[in-house]
Amino acid sequence: MKENSAEDFDSLFIKKKSNTGIKTFLILFSLLILGFTGVYTYLNVGAVRDRMKSAQAKTEGATPMSPSLIGLQKEKAWYESRLKMANSDSIGLSIDLENHLLQLELKGVVVLSSKIVDYSTSGFFKRMDGNVYFSMFGTPLTIQKYESSIEKNAFKVVQAPKSVEEAEAAKTKKDSLHHEVFWTVKLDRDFELNIQGIDSVTAAQSKYQLGKGFEFKRDLNNIANSFQHILKFQKPVYTPEILISIPANEAKAILNALPRKALVIIRI
Repeated sequence: MKENSAEDFDSLFIKKKSNTGIKTFLILFSLLILGFTGVYTYLNVGAVRDRMKSAQAKTEGATPMSPSLIGLQKEKAWYESRLKMANSDSIGLSIDLENHLLQLELKGVVVLSSKIVDYSTSGFFKRMDGNVYFSMFGTPLTIQKYESSIEKNAFKVVQAPKSVEEAEAAKTKKDSLHHEVFWTVKLDRDFELNIQGIDSVTAAQSKYQLGKGFEFKRDLNNIANSFQHILKFQKPVYTPEILISIPANEAKAILNALPRKALVIIRI
């Protein structure tokens, strides 16, 4: 009976020792995660602040504006930038987030209008004062670079079907293909405009499905680039973004109609 008691006591001691090792590992692992999260947050917040300081530096010397007048400043920026775009000889893109409208314009005439289904903006745009806002949107922006999930201005030669069967087969093949419509443009004031083509509000709200979609891959790439900077204890590059969802067929039409260096005006 005593031998069994000694064995039970030893087994309890070993079990307790084993649990202590697991707890120590979990505590150390948690501290490591918390430390990395703290560094990640600190460097990212610093990157956002640096971006705002850079924007404010461009308005240095301007008369400080009362926050109550920012609405009027936005109206002034919108009409002045639209007037300047109207003087251009090529098609431009106007984005009115207040009225949920995205339009192609030529000489002030609306060529194509699309109703914005959903949109989101980086917090950077919500923290701008009146002078920074006017500096950013008081004149038309210029597209510097395109990146899209579909080919822009794609043309291909299609041979006419020789029979009804070939025509039906070609139609079936075309209907079975699905291309996600998503395009990003980099603008000359260091932020990105993202246009997503959707067929429903549900599609807009499910754009972050794990492992799927042009946007997920782009965000994953941005996170990877941030980690590379953070592992070197460097501030990542912060790029404010505007994400807009419109009907897919209109997203395709606008992408194909826009010139490579098109002007863009925005009201937030």
